[in-house]
Amino acid sequence: MNQISATYIKGLKDNFMSKSGLFWVIAWPAIWLLLAVFVFLRGVPTEFVALAKGQSTISMVTFSIMVCGMTSLPANISEDRQRGLFQKLKTMPVQPWKEAVGKILAVLTFGLVSAAIIIIIGVLLGARFNITLEGLLKSFGFLLLGILASCGVGLIIGSLIKSIQGAIMTGVGIAVVTSSISGVFFQYSMLPSVLQKFAQIWPMSSANSVIIYYLIGDIGYNPLTTLYLSMTIIISLLFFSAGIILYTVYCWRSE
Repeated sequence: MNQISATYIKGLKDNFMSKSGLFWVIAWPAIWLLLAVFVFLRGVPTEFVALAKGQSTISMVTFSIMVCGMTSLPANISEDRQRGLFQKLKTMPVQPWKEAVGKILAVLTFGLVSAAIIIIIGVLLGARFNITLEGLLKSFGFLLLGILASCGVGLIIGSLIKSIQGAIMTGVGIAVVTSSISGVFFQYSMLPSVLQKFAQIWPMSSANSVIIYYLIGDIGYNPLTTLYLSMTIIISLLFFSAGIILYTVYCWRSE
């Protein structure tokens, strides 16, 4: 437990002291939410504006969580590699999985803090949700699943790319591009059919659709079918498992 807590505290400090992390994880989603409210939603009928703002808020929470896992985690890994931390840890009684858990918990905390900030901004801008206790709990579960998938991608990036800036920009690029083509930045109904298929299986957009379905209402398809739920869970676990394996091989055994 001491290994996990030490890595967790170090990860928290790195995340909250990173200017690029604060910008991409908190400032950028907040800016995009402001654009959605004051520009993109201007033509929405008055009776639907509050829920439309709520949907945009949820999508920016999802993006914040996604970019957190895909940028903060690989940035931390690349920084530790350049400092020679893995070489030092290999001479100590430190288990790789505990070190990885500490890093992931730090990213999880950072992501949840950013999500809370974005939700507060959304509510202040007039966002409203159709909240039930069951829907809220299930939504939180799928948010955690999205975090798991994004952390898996982040572990893969951090394991394969040694440059700190390279790791950050790769994560940002993947997060922005996939959000643009999977219905996170734009409504699902606006996507062409081929991208709608992608949105249904990409874990982060699928989790986003489920959360919107629970807290807002219909989004253009039912994301709760057995097929879509199975694909979301399986692909999320595959990303996470691949990330853990590559992290162990490239950051611990190869360093």
